[in-house]
Amino acid sequence: MLGHKQNFGDSLEVATEVAVPDAGCVAETIDRLRKGAIPEAALDNGLQDLILEQQPLDIETLNLSFEKHLEDFMELLTERNKLRFSVTTLAHLKQYIINLQARQHRERRQQGFARLSLFLERFEQLSEMINQSPDAMKFMGCIWGPVKFLLEATEDHLDASSEILAIYEQIGRNQPSASMYTDLTVTQLNLTHIISETYKDVIEVNKWLVLYFQQRLWTELYTTTWSRHKPKFSSVIARMVSRYDLVGSRASISQFDSFLSNSTIQEEQRLSMTDRENFGRMQAINAWLKPTDLEFEQEFLMGMRANYPDTCRWLLRDDTFDEWFDPQCTTTTSPKLLWLNGKPGAGKTVLASVVVQEARALKPTPTVLFFYFKHEDSDRNNFLSMARTLLMQIIKQTPLALDYFYHKCCNSGGALLSSRTLIEELLAFALGNCTSAYIVLDGIDECQSRREKGDIVKWFRDLVEEQPADSRDRLRCLFVSQVDSARKDYNHLPSITVDLENNEEDIESFCKMKSSQLVEKLKISVHEANDIAASVSASAEGNFLFAHLMWINLCGQSSIDSLDREIKSFPTDLDKLDKIYARIMKTIMRKSVRAEREEAMMVLGWLVCAKRSLKMHEIQTMKSINLERRVVEFERRRFRVEPKDLCESLVEVRDDGTVELVHMTARSFLANSEFLDAVSEELRLTTLCIDYLNLPSFDEPYTERAVLAGEYGFMEYAILYWVRHLEAGLKSSNSEHDELHEHLTESFEILIQQHWNNPPGDGRSVSNRTREMLEIFSGSEKYLQIQLAVTLTDKELKNFGDLRPDQSALDFAKIVSDVRHCIETTVQNIRDQRTRDDLKLKYGINLFKCPRFSCRYFNEGFSSADERDKHIERHERPFRCTDEHCRGSKIGFATKTHLEKHRKENHPDTTERPHDFPTEEEIIESMNDDVPEPEAEPDPEPQTEEEENDTETQPDIVVPEQSAAPRRKTKQDYECSHCNKKFNKKFNWQSHLKSHGEGQQLHCPHCDVTCKRSGDLARHMRLHDPDIAVTCGGILWNGQRWGCGQSFARADILRSHYQSKRGRQCIAERDSSQ
Repeated sequence: MLGHKQNFGDSLEVATEVAVPDAGCVAETIDRLRKGAIPEAALDNGLQDLILEQQPLDIETLNLSFEKHLEDFMELLTERNKLRFSVTTLAHLKQYIINLQARQHRERRQQGFARLSLFLERFEQLSEMINQSPDAMKFMGCIWGPVKFLLEATEDHLDASSEILAIYEQIGRNQPSASMYTDLTVTQLNLTHIISETYKDVIEVNKWLVLYFQQRLWTELYTTTWSRHKPKFSSVIARMVSRYDLVGSRASISQFDSFLSNSTIQEEQRLSMTDRENFGRMQAINAWLKPTDLEFEQEFLMGMRANYPDTCRWLLRDDTFDEWFDPQCTTTTSPKLLWLNGKPGAGKTVLASVVVQEARALKPTPTVLFFYFKHEDSDRNNFLSMARTLLMQIIKQTPLALDYFYHKCCNSGGALLSSRTLIEELLAFALGNCTSAYIVLDGIDECQSRREKGDIVKWFRDLVEEQPADSRDRLRCLFVSQVDSARKDYNHLPSITVDLENNEEDIESFCKMKSSQLVEKLKISVHEANDIAASVSASAEGNFLFAHLMWINLCGQSSIDSLDREIKSFPTDLDKLDKIYARIMKTIMRKSVRAEREEAMMVLGWLVCAKRSLKMHEIQTMKSINLERRVVEFERRRFRVEPKDLCESLVEVRDDGTVELVHMTARSFLANSEFLDAVSEELRLTTLCIDYLNLPSFDEPYTERAVLAGEYGFMEYAILYWVRHLEAGLKSSNSEHDELHEHLTESFEILIQQHWNNPPGDGRSVSNRTREMLEIFSGSEKYLQIQLAVTLTDKELKNFGDLRPDQSALDFAKIVSDVRHCIETTVQNIRDQRTRDDLKLKYGINLFKCPRFSCRYFNEGFSSADERDKHIERHERPFRCTDEHCRGSKIGFATKTHLEKHRKENHPDTTERPHDFPTEEEIIESMNDDVPEPEAEPDPEPQTEEEENDTETQPDIVVPEQSAAPRRKTKQDYECSHCNKKFNKKFNWQSHLKSHGEGQQLHCPHCDVTCKRSGDLARHMRLHDPDIAVTCGGILWNGQRWGCGQSFARADILRSHYQSKRGRQCIAERDSSQ
């Protein structure tokens, strides 16, 4: 049956410390058989009954143990394989092998299936030994079935097929025969337990192999992932070898116990090492993809339902939804696409979170992907951020593909995956490898542009609709959005509308539960509370947000009289949300304490205009800025009440410290209401950012005292977004904002004076659009510098490549570097836990941050310096060797050319090419060997869009008399005695006076350089100090010099030099000689 024997030398390596069978024992057994004149084959065929007579198997215990070993295995199988394996017999497997041998014989590509002979023989004997078990066929089917499946899957893949045969050949070689089991009866060993452990090992091998080869795209993954999976099988086969030796030598009970203990420890050590390696790879991929972590959002949304578990269940009972969601539903072969829509505030996002939760509970567990879009957040309002996040979610749920994406990461040549083409390719591949995937995309209407919305919907529609008819239920995509002008993107899709008919019962249930709070607080009757609940429910008309806000308002009343007045004034027209927001604003404006009203409006203005979600420590620092004293007085001026209490129900504070408006509709209402002038708020925020950066704490030296005082908690936001607030404020400003323009001009001139970096170039690089926008500064003596500052800062924020320090208009890069160095030194030197907690309050967590403005981790940071440094290395030396044991995987290479050279010299087996001639891409690459690979453009910075004109009238609000006219300070001018320049703000006048220094110029004694400030002179003098200055270059092993020889005052400036084009060439010159 198993003819055509061939000698195949490839096999899995087995740990060297495992002992081989004792030669003396083997010789003794052979001699005993010879003297008894009993053929071995006849002995094996006749000993099963003898074994069972001398030591009968405990069938009940065997069944339980076999079932336990199969639990994890069966859960990982596809439904098709579950059915196939349970009915596969040895006869089916043998017949398939015969047919496969014949087919391969005709095609002259035989694989040597004789290697399976011993495996089939030994497990056929095992089958006969357990044939008294009622589930014997199922148990053996989980051995025969996987082998048949693996041979089928790898039939056309020579390398993979050979690996499968080698694995089962070694398993067969190391399985005891029936005669060997007979000899164990004299040692009184538990035969049931030994057979159970034997079965466990082969099922474990089957599990890993089936899991790998039932991947849809395993052929594409094989080259980059198989090598790291082989050690798994080696460790199991090593156990089999040891067990075979123990059985053959008729080991004692204590020897078997010792073997089990040692093998358990060895397996734990192997798993621990693998987990460490995988964790490192996962970290590298995470830094490369820069995904948005939405688990906090998912947990927050689920927490909102925690006290109302029966809500949202209507969606799960909907027939249209069930047809899309139910994995067993086969009533249609149409693509699994669904559109969930509704008005703002209807509860669509909470429903989306319920779908995610329900999909995660399915068995077998599918791949569950979700993304919650958010309009003003650049990490949550575009295709690139969504794709990177979904890709990371897939990798976490399909660890077998980890090595494939790690290989892509190491060869990308960039610290951040920014190429849209590559992202689309990788996401399509990852989804193509999923056996089953549920994709939930909520808030698509909040994308940054109409085009972006359409692109996202089209991409997923094309992906799902192009699936073959027999596998259209493999990918299921749920779109969640408002019914807006983009509804044509969802043409011909099944849809569900979240409206009064669907939401009514949930809102009634919610209102009844909330009404109990009124009974407890105001001591009204249950009957009255039920009437109020019914009234709120009816007024909501299917809008959950309305009901939620209304109940916050009602439960905040302090008397029955005020409760009655609120109830009588329920909104009855169509603009219910605007009406309820207006009522909340009325509550804020009626606060008896003027400071509370002003501070609430200040926070709301910040949140409406913020270019990303603000953190609590940033809001506290903004509040603590004292411009009169020109310091941050964190302890004296920070909020001592929660923003949620200050701004009523308009604000939410998340567990991660993020402060946000309750809903996007709240932002729209406030931006277009009479309570806030969005343009004025943008200009005020611009001025606040600039005034903050003009504080003395941003002049050298930077001290531990300033760090501990919380001076730098707003630094990242101010540096990144002052120019974005400027653009948004100037786009729609007019003569009504002249006073704000005047203050802004004054502050801007001080910013130029204190932080100008003398960049090369002139006004020719300034676009006409920028000139028109900055026309209000045309009367300033620093008009040209202001133009350059805006232009170059905008370029710096968008550029993800290397920028020389002198290409920045302002010296913020150096300030950030020095300030962070001071912060990190302070944190590392502090041992007092109370002080550490105080720093978290002032700066948040993850204090070790990336220095590149365009990198996400400039804001978010890392928990340790090591993590941050590894991330920066990916900026500086982005090309990595994929061999983790190689030095090149740790330090990387500056150019792709050097990586390829390293691979050819050190890993020649990984550089084989399937073609002999260079591709067109390789020809282009060879022409640019000495040029560092350009990094891709980053995500676009969030741009403020013009608000739509709101022609609808705002609700009339009666504002208390005491808050109608804020108090004005007497205007006072401050005049410079040197140049007669006048200032409206004392702190700007004081900053200006520094520039004169009584007309004194500070001269360098070593060269002709002059400086206005002593700090500038001290920094320059370091270039002449041989004990401090550092130089680019050194001596190579062959005695030659490398580097350009340029001197720098500090090591961090030298590192910045190495990031430039010229510096990378210096590094390449050094590495090429190694």
